[in-house]
Amino acid sequence: SDFERTATTTEAYETEAQQKFDAESMQMKATIQIKDEHYLQIQGHMTQTEADLTMTEDNLRTADQLHADALETLEKLQASCVDASESYEERRQRRQQEIEALRQAHTILEDWK
Repeated sequence: SDFERTATTTEAYETEAQQKFDAESMQMKATIQIKDEHYLQIQGHMTQTEADLTMTEDNLRTADQLHADALETLEKLQASCVDASESYEERRQRRQQEIEALRQAHTILEDWK
C-alpha cells in the first residue's frame, strides 16, 4: 500500500535519474573525445608554427648577414668607383689610350711574324 507506492515511486525516480545520468555521461564522454581531438590538432598546429618560426628566424639571420656583407662590399666599391678623384671624361680618355696601346702592340706582333 503506502510503502509499496513509496517504493515504486522511488524506483521510478531512481530509474529516471540513472537514465539521465547515463545520457549525460555519454554526452560528456563524447564532448571530452571531441575536445581531446581538437587539442591534438591545436598541438600539431602549434608544433608546425614553432618550426616555421625557427626557419623564419634562421632566414632572417641569413638575410641580415647577406645585407651586412653587401653593405661592406658597397662601401669598398664606392671608394674606388664613386669617390674616384678622376672624372668620367678622364677615365674614358685613359681607356682610349689603353685601347690604342693594345692595338699598337697587336700590330707590332702581327708585323713580327
